[in-house]
Amino acid sequence: MLQTTNVKSLQVGIKHKLMGVDADLRFVGICPSFNSQACEKGWFSPYLFASARTPMIPRANDFSICQFFGPFSASAGDYALAHKLLSESMHTLALCDPNPQTDIGTNRMLILFTGISPYRANMWSTSRRPGCGTIIFHLLDGCPALVVPVTNRAPICAWSPWTLAQMRAAQYALNPPTPGTGAYSAEWQHEQVCEWLDGVVSVPHITPTVRDKYVDVLGRSVSLVINGALALEKCQPLLGRLDPERAGIVMFRY
Repeated sequence: MLQTTNVKSLQVGIKHKLMGVDADLRFVGICPSFNSQACEKGWFSPYLFASARTPMIPRANDFSICQFFGPFSASAGDYALAHKLLSESMHTLALCDPNPQTDIGTNRMLILFTGISPYRANMWSTSRRPGCGTIIFHLLDGCPALVVPVTNRAPICAWSPWTLAQMRAAQYALNPPTPGTGAYSAEWQHEQVCEWLDGVVSVPHITPTVRDKYVDVLGRSVSLVINGALALEKCQPLLGRLDPERAGIVMFRY
């Protein structure tokens, strides 16, 4: 397993021409919330807020994956961000050619563990700048990125609701967490992510050498992404500005 030895912080701008429109969010695996006051599941929503796409996440329900279907930012800024995060990732697990310059006949999805921070003064309002949302992404070299080919059912971006803070709490828990109790479980998150990816992956565009066994390869690859995050407990001095309540697994289509 990879070990994090460096954290790279990237300040990115998301150009847009929007005036506070509602984000088109669709949720997978909806169930009644165990805690209607909890807000961790919306940990990645500042990304949409910064680019003037207002997210509305219901407190009454929990979900396994939050999907964002629009609107696009200007000049395909969401795709450009995916290209940047991919190029800056130290390690990439690919079930197809990850190079965005290569036409494989379909879109790809980038899956990675990352953290986000506001532009200035620890205030998210500073990230929502006119015409160009500005946000800081933190990439960890011990957390590999995963690239898979996807069908036209794939969203522009998506995220898993579990945060690094919840992962840590589960690691310190006296009793092992179990699925369906509202507490974090690595096995449960793995199942949620793999089940969702299986519904959007384009099997004909997977590299031929792994196509027949892609389910196993995909499962092991997602495990490496999650395990990279779980291993961060040993790397506390390196994490710096990484806020565990604003860090988790995200997916970007490109």
